[in-house]
Amino acid sequence: MSHFDILSRHHFAIANGFVDFMRLTPLQTAAPVTGAVRPVTTGLLRDTYLVPVEVFDLAPIDEQRDAPWSQSLAVARDETVFAVTRALDAVARATQTLLPSELQPERLPEGRARRHLSALRDLWSDLGGSLPEDLQVCRNVIGSDAADALEPLPLLASIDCPYANSSEDALARVLRHHHGTAPDAITRSWQALHPPLSGIAQGALGHVQSNLTGRAAPVVADASLQVFGLRDPMEEAEFAAALVQRWLDAGEIDTAAEAGLLLPDDPAYGLALTEAFDRVGLLLSGAPAVAAERDSVSELIAALLPVLQGPAPRTALATVALSPLMPWSAATGRAIAREVIARGYSRLWRSLDGPAAALAEALRPVTSVAALFARLGEIDRLLAVPGRLGARIALLRAQSGEEPGWQKLQALVAPRPLQGAAPARTIEGVSVFAEPDLPWRSVRRLVVLGMNGRGWPRPQPANPFFTETEIELIHAATGLQLSSRARVNARRLELFRRQLCAATEAAVLLAPARDMAGTELPPTTGFALIGRLLGCKDPTELAIDPRRLPAEQYPVGLTARLPDHAAGQPVLPENGVVKLDRDLLALKAEAGGDPPAQSPTQLETLIISPLAWLLGEVDANDRTWKPELLDVRVLGTLLHGVIERVFPPDAKVPEAAELSRMTEAALGEVIARKAGWLAEPIWAAERASLVREALRMVRAWARFLSDNGAVTLGNELSLSGDHAGLMIAGRADSLLQLPDGRYMVIDHKRSSAAKRRSRMELGWDLQVALYRVMLERSNAHTALAEATASGATIVTAYHTTLDGAVLADGAGRGLARVECPADDPAREALKHLQAVVSEVRNGCVTLNRAGDAKRFGKERGITAYALEGDELVGALLMPEEQTDEVQDD
Repeated sequence: MSHFDILSRHHFAIANGFVDFMRLTPLQTAAPVTGAVRPVTTGLLRDTYLVPVEVFDLAPIDEQRDAPWSQSLAVARDETVFAVTRALDAVARATQTLLPSELQPERLPEGRARRHLSALRDLWSDLGGSLPEDLQVCRNVIGSDAADALEPLPLLASIDCPYANSSEDALARVLRHHHGTAPDAITRSWQALHPPLSGIAQGALGHVQSNLTGRAAPVVADASLQVFGLRDPMEEAEFAAALVQRWLDAGEIDTAAEAGLLLPDDPAYGLALTEAFDRVGLLLSGAPAVAAERDSVSELIAALLPVLQGPAPRTALATVALSPLMPWSAATGRAIAREVIARGYSRLWRSLDGPAAALAEALRPVTSVAALFARLGEIDRLLAVPGRLGARIALLRAQSGEEPGWQKLQALVAPRPLQGAAPARTIEGVSVFAEPDLPWRSVRRLVVLGMNGRGWPRPQPANPFFTETEIELIHAATGLQLSSRARVNARRLELFRRQLCAATEAAVLLAPARDMAGTELPPTTGFALIGRLLGCKDPTELAIDPRRLPAEQYPVGLTARLPDHAAGQPVLPENGVVKLDRDLLALKAEAGGDPPAQSPTQLETLIISPLAWLLGEVDANDRTWKPELLDVRVLGTLLHGVIERVFPPDAKVPEAAELSRMTEAALGEVIARKAGWLAEPIWAAERASLVREALRMVRAWARFLSDNGAVTLGNELSLSGDHAGLMIAGRADSLLQLPDGRYMVIDHKRSSAAKRRSRMELGWDLQVALYRVMLERSNAHTALAEATASGATIVTAYHTTLDGAVLADGAGRGLARVECPADDPAREALKHLQAVVSEVRNGCVTLNRAGDAKRFGKERGITAYALEGDELVGALLMPEEQTDEVQDD
């Protein structure tokens, strides 16, 4: 279809997000000999007038340094190019010649409108007047002679349309001048096959059909126009299917084709309607036969480009792993993707062999165009079906320059849904009309869905170039009629009115209260206008809940649904304990083997929420994909890496003059190893801030080490030990030895000391106490283990890097720059750990209560992240226990 034919669903979608095609009456041509009618399309005009192909490339936009959008272009290139292209397209359509010389911004007063219009004309001129394909064909036809046409194209009926823009009007006039009009008999015959442009129904429906976009006195609602309020699109579909079946059973219509469905342009309705009408055995005519398909080739190349550009984003690597083109099963792809998202790499991927291993090895950054296409070709040969990427690789190679233009290449392969099969329209079957389309035949009874929501008419996006006032000013000063919101809304409302005219007897409007996500839906503008014509200021007053009607007045057979006060609520044990009758610590144990060791982090989760701990044990945590972010976890990893490199084992504390150089070098190294994406130019401000933070941290830690004469024995030291029969394994961030023979286990935390201090004072700190356990009851035979077994004193402490504080247990008293909030900061936590370990060994999981997060903060000094970070844990919270309160008289 061309841009002149508003019947095209594809172009209506573009109209909502890109440009507005205003013509409501599509141009049709009748063959002089056979009388066959066909729409005027871009392809038909190109072939008839032998229009040459031109390339439309917006590259000159980068050369316009003084354009109003130049700064936006530097910040958000893709979005700005999209907006400029949209504005240029709209301005071109408002001209009669489709030439930049027709624009006359000089007639406008100085101001924003003149600057924008001048910049668009300059850009269009720099493009050599080139246009997208459909407009370029239109311009060639407008400038052609009748003798240039290879065949006659006589037009049907009148070509006048009050909603057409200037280029559409100009094209229609030229075609009529070149080819004339078809015989009146053909026009009348064609019109007789299609719904009328004005209403012919009786009663309230006829009143709405005739006056929806005008002013008329209200009438009383009657049986010709009914409105029912339903729950959501799924229930709308079921209701519509039952309603059509009832009409057939009652003889109110003779065939299914005499019933019609008018659908919003919302994918929620397509599948729901197909399922609902299949259940009642009714065929749909005009419904999409196949849903939009995935463009697997473009998806894969779009994911490969950022991987080969490097550093590889986790989401891109996971997308590659999940591609159906990969040489492994879908289950293997999902497992690889989970590991990549969680850790940034996949052990499973590395363990594969053959093409899978070779493909993993091929996902390395390239530095030249030749290397890029060689690597893409190598990957193509390793796919499950080799050669699938060949055509798209050839396109990229043709568009590339001497250096990889990553953004341009990415735009060329941006994946888009592949359009499914065109709707099959048959004589039999319930007629389906879509929101973008004029109805293709009349029906006796019409069901309109989605009267609440974003349709009828669908709102248009804001114009970033011209305000409504500026559009009026441009029209008054230059004669250029740009599409304003008022014109577009008027056209869309007129389309809705014509769609209602497809019904010759009656219509039923369905108004869903909520969408499929449960969001409440407001009435559409069309619904409000219908309400006004029926004497209701609030259109929702028209909607009848069919379940509230007496049984004898049910429009369809309804199953009574009693309210379920527990709907959506889980069934929880009264005592809050779930019994699973097995040792939950041994879930990951191999047959006949010992349970695997627990880490301090896992045990901290266990004392907060046994359910959250259990979900982690069975690998049932939330797997939501997220891009690389400079969050608390990444920041902690980077700062730990800096301390590890600036203060290596058995080395002297660096001199103050060396700290700055060493810190910056260490940070660069750890970024390259742990967060390569942070080295990109876009993260420059964050890197500079991180350098400052790291230097403050390093200077404070150097002072602590120097003041206490401490020697670093190790960083990221692996420890393991036994606590009451429970094996524990973890890594200590730093292990120090003090001059008096004491050992100090340090956990570096990127935080301030306040919350940690409170937790230690209350006796609910656990992590470093477990490091003490692993040293005192170590199952490794090392010099350190022997020293601690001989009675060496161990100090456990936290270093909070944001304020440089060091918080230790009672064994750290007397050390410089050390605060000891409690002698035993883990006394309560270790008691609770012993109790909860006993529970899970016996297969019992105690659920948290609704007030635990607040209570833990107040009574334990613990921020209960385990309760906040998982929706399943939050959904299975027990209600608060009821307490009897004694009231004084």
